[in-house]
Amino acid sequence: MKSTELLYLAKEIEDAPLGKCGPSDDPEKQYAYTCGFRDIAIRFISAIKRIGDPDLSELVSRLDTDISDNIRDAHKLKAELIPVIDALRVELEDPSYIVRASQNAAFLDFGVFQEIKVIKSQQFDTSKLVRMCEELNDCYGRSNYISSILLLRAIINHIPPVFGKETFAQVVANSSQSTKKILEKLQDEARPIADLHTHVLIRKKESCPTKNQIEPYKASFEVLIQEIIVKLLSE
Repeated sequence: MKSTELLYLAKEIEDAPLGKCGPSDDPEKQYAYTCGFRDIAIRFISAIKRIGDPDLSELVSRLDTDISDNIRDAHKLKAELIPVIDALRVELEDPSYIVRASQNAAFLDFGVFQEIKVIKSQQFDTSKLVRMCEELNDCYGRSNYISSILLLRAIINHIPPVFGKETFAQVVANSSQSTKKILEKLQDEARPIADLHTHVLIRKKESCPTKNQIEPYKASFEVLIQEIIVKLLSE
């Protein structure tokens, strides 16, 4: 993703001539203006998500682009996108922003991910683990936090055999004292959050996981993957 592309799309949003169309105008005219603006808005939001900045991604993820032929909704969406554009322009004043945002957005550090990615184990096929880590980074960077917490739970359920155990609870219980305290956060805190968003049936009012619910487990997860690397290298 290039900053020039982002700025071009941002300018398209700002210059969209919605002021030429109002609720009293012909429905076909309203439809033409709203559809044209919707297409630009969707492209801009998709571009923002591809940066991998979880803060900006979260901002745009909350926006409703289903504006149909309602010109009022189009005006509202444009007003909601302007602060995002302002924040983007501030960030882009730093030439390293695009690269830095991509790195900081990772749930698992890219260096650690590369280590687990290249390991060749004689006993275990790590391809699914690598793919889940890759998808976790992608989901987290795009503010897809339901997918992120479910993938985190899937990974801790997947890896116990690497440690000669059947469950992650056994992995934690048999870890060294210092490592145990770190991994307990995944077992005792992250897993219940994932269970909450997996097992609670639909209600009149729902709540979705946020970045704040998931981010505290980045360090524990990184230590877990590093412990897996150590185990696999010592085969």
